[in-house]
Amino acid sequence: MLFLCENLSGQGEAAGIRIWECRGLDTLVVIPDTICGQPVTELAPYVFSARAAYEDAVRGECFWWDGTDGVRTGAGEQKNDSAGALQGRRSVLSSDVQSKADSMFTSSQKPDPALEEQREADGMFMSLRKPGPAPEEQREADGIFTSSQKQKPYEPDALPAVRGDRLEELRLPAHLSRVGAYAFYNCENLRRLELYSTTLDWGAGVFTGCYGIRELTAHVDEDRRSCLREVLAELRQTLELTYIPEEREEDRSVHPTGSTSGAGVPAADLDPHSSYQPERFPERRRCARLILPEFFEEAVENTPARILVTETHGCGHKYRNAFVRTQFQFSEYDGLFPHVQVQEPEELVTELALLRLKYPYRLEERYERRYLEYLTEHAVTAAAKAVRDGHMDRLQWLFGHIPYDAAQTDRLLEVAGEAGKQDAVSYLMDRKRGMGGARRRRFSL
Repeated sequence: MLFLCENLSGQGEAAGIRIWECRGLDTLVVIPDTICGQPVTELAPYVFSARAAYEDAVRGECFWWDGTDGVRTGAGEQKNDSAGALQGRRSVLSSDVQSKADSMFTSSQKPDPALEEQREADGMFMSLRKPGPAPEEQREADGIFTSSQKQKPYEPDALPAVRGDRLEELRLPAHLSRVGAYAFYNCENLRRLELYSTTLDWGAGVFTGCYGIRELTAHVDEDRRSCLREVLAELRQTLELTYIPEEREEDRSVHPTGSTSGAGVPAADLDPHSSYQPERFPERRRCARLILPEFFEEAVENTPARILVTETHGCGHKYRNAFVRTQFQFSEYDGLFPHVQVQEPEELVTELALLRLKYPYRLEERYERRYLEYLTEHAVTAAAKAVRDGHMDRLQWLFGHIPYDAAQTDRLLEVAGEAGKQDAVSYLMDRKRGMGGARRRRFSL
């Protein structure tokens, strides 16, 4: 992954790095915490938007960074060029340097024309040009980026920009303090987002058009002001929030155990997606998994009085207001369970109760009993959803905490067979054999 970076030091701003563009072949973008020894503190406006640029923006000298120690900064020009500079292409290099870089690739080093036409037809301009070894002085002069192991040079034009529909997962850095306006504008395929609660400056319309976000991971410093309430207010769809509190000094030596005040959670349970780095979820770290239902508002006209009345549908707005100032209140969240039982589908309610019990950070005993009673009454629905979604860990948790009889297990076997979940079928067959039952009669003469 290539990052188009701007060094903010020396511009009357705090030292840091601003990201203008990301280029690569992956749909997952992991923005590093530091680049060239400087913390990444800003995302530029429209950095991941569906279109490259919507308005003029002034940028300083930029350079491409590929994650290696031997990064070479290009000869960036300080200019205001929305049509070129915001594209993040070779406009960041001077014309002389550009001509030198182009002259390195001779006709004998170009790929087969038929193959190149096929790549252009597919919309993936991935040049496979293999320039011969050049002197190190020439590479530095040309602004070509190489690693310390002298690998083949990376070229920004050889990689597509990750923006719009290409962005599916995003992890923001820990030191990020500002996100530019409309940074994720119309990123309709963005499904998972990981952020830190200390990112307080969110520009206007950051999540406009981001209707596909379903999973949100938040690293929360509970002793400082948090942006979580602001972010949740912008995302009105059904969300699965992973709440990870930052470890305090008193928690580093003693890890909590038990089912009510915070459970020791294995790292495998905290990392359901292989795209996230497992070291970010160390063993025994406390967390909570919360379901936030969707809600929407509509304006209804009272015709005789010529008055517009705003009506809210769904209880998701109640859950998003479970805050005191900027700190999330788990007792208030758990106290809303009767509302969600009435207003939301049974499958969503069972998933909410299951995740709250499985990751019981700050879960009081009275609410724990209420969740467990509901899951016991709707045991088949909860397990069937876990089977269809492929969550074997949740299915195993249910069978470890709720008594299932043979008839319920048979119903779940039918669901697993219809869904084609062979791993669930094998597990349920093992559980059924362990339930015992009538012994087979033996006849002897």
